[in-house]
Amino acid sequence: MRVLMLNAFHWPKGGVERTLFDETRWLEAAGHEVAHFATRDARNRPSPFAEHFAPAAAFGEDVPAWRQLPQLPRAVWSAPAARALAGLLGVWRPDVAHVHAPSRYLTPSVIAELARWRVPVVMTLHDFKPWCTNRLLFAHGTFCERCRGGHHWHAAATGCVQDSFAKSLVGAFEAYDHDRRHAYDAVRMFIAPSRFAHDQAVRMGGDAARITVLAHGVDAATPAAWSGPPIPERFALFVGRLSNEKGVEQLPAIARAIAPVPLWVVGGGPREAWLRTHAPANLLVLGAQTPEVLATLRPRASVVVVPSVFPETFGYVVAEAMLEARPVVAARIGAVGELVQHERTGLLVPPGDAAACGAAVMRALSDPAAAAWGEAGRAHVTASCTPEAHVRGLLGLYESAQRG
Repeated sequence: MRVLMLNAFHWPKGGVERTLFDETRWLEAAGHEVAHFATRDARNRPSPFAEHFAPAAAFGEDVPAWRQLPQLPRAVWSAPAARALAGLLGVWRPDVAHVHAPSRYLTPSVIAELARWRVPVVMTLHDFKPWCTNRLLFAHGTFCERCRGGHHWHAAATGCVQDSFAKSLVGAFEAYDHDRRHAYDAVRMFIAPSRFAHDQAVRMGGDAARITVLAHGVDAATPAAWSGPPIPERFALFVGRLSNEKGVEQLPAIARAIAPVPLWVVGGGPREAWLRTHAPANLLVLGAQTPEVLATLRPRASVVVVPSVFPETFGYVVAEAMLEARPVVAARIGAVGELVQHERTGLLVPPGDAAACGAAVMRALSDPAAAAWGEAGRAHVTASCTPEAHVRGLLGLYESAQRG
């Protein structure tokens, strides 16, 4: 089968790209052809189709709204991305297209272009962008579904898009425009990485008949040599983007609760400078690390802490920790509760409660049952998140999309 993968970015930016590159590798290993379409960027991985990628753009959190104004028409509906995709489709015709996160860099214009070429489309729900204006169901520190039912004006009123009223106004206009165009109608099948993602998408207005649950596959990276400070005999580990929705503001309090046991923090992001400034003596910020380095650190961790305050649609950090038989302390929100079973594969705490999270991490460090939680977690992930099962599920969905 010939599969075209579409995503805003073609470099390992985060969990979306993790899925994209994993699925590419697994599909190619199974004998299928995979091509990619993304935005041009100096950080991109090599691709034989790079010359057909969409022109570069800049819509990141660090780009002020006034600098994005000249790109505004493209952010809402990208004609340049659609034209670039047409060029690729003219030289390489796929059997199916798999859309990941087009974002403002590509926009759903690429879905319309695929429909024009009569290419069946499947899309993974890495977030809730088809229904949620800021895609995360998260506004100013709390769960939010104000825009449910197409009431996107709430985004402009609350300033939930990158905490900017200007960007939120653009986001609301964009969302209304996509609704008017029926931008996602051409998607034949949506992939929900969890039961939570499925149910929440339906609650937001998605068609349940077009949404199928398929957990992401997870496999272990090859460990790499560690050249950092000596690894402690016991330590807690946080891995993730250093941003508000990941619960980063709780980390200093969690570290103080488990002192003198160290809390090692792996990741980069907009709250990194704040965290370094507020870190107690036993909190060490290591910055972003490669998957190979993480494969060295994670098995040595006594517990992995996931204090997210927004609803994850899957939870790679949780699944990878469980694959390494590490007990997990996580916030009870989103899909995380489908992986972490309280007092069976780890501990669940109320989201945003740093005191409860710190106490749970301390318990995981001292409770003899923690080792059994880790082993139960490994059994759960091994049974439900194998690459082989994921590829079988993908191919079934691709074939279903081809049948219409």
